[in-house]
Amino acid sequence: MPTLITKHLKLVPLTHADADTVVEMFADPAMSTYMSIDFSVEANGRAMVERRLAHSDDKLGHWTVTEKGETVGLVHLRPSFELPASLIEIGWYTATSRAGRGLAQEAAAALLRYGQGLGLPAIWAVVDPRNAASLAVAHKLGFLHVGEGHHYGALHDVMVLLNERR
Repeated sequence: MPTLITKHLKLVPLTHADADTVVEMFADPAMSTYMSIDFSVEANGRAMVERRLAHSDDKLGHWTVTEKGETVGLVHLRPSFELPASLIEIGWYTATSRAGRGLAQEAAAALLRYGQGLGLPAIWAVVDPRNAASLAVAHKLGFLHVGEGHHYGALHDVMVLLNERR
């Protein structure tokens, strides 16, 4: 997986060396507000990181998001854990202390460009409908709401962005 650079951010493929930093970011209980698992419990955070590391390959997977060398988020572009596995899902998480600055949108936009460059026909997002900030990011990026479903332990909006490259 490549490192992706944006105007303000660097997206670096997630490695085992990132585990402590990612677990620390998710130790903030606010990071689990829209999750069915409390990642502020260290064992849950570590299991989450290990699961993500196990689902990366040379093109798709998980990236840490850094700003000026500090980890400020985590993003993914990979086969979905919840939708049919042939569907590629994007997700974004921003450290609570960095929320509201457009970082999730900037990082997700970089992943979308990367995914479109791979020729992915569509990229899917599964967003908790109570998470107004993530819904706003999805809408700003052009995702279309196509339904709802019980995913990741709760009701989620299912959204899609079609690759306009033909």
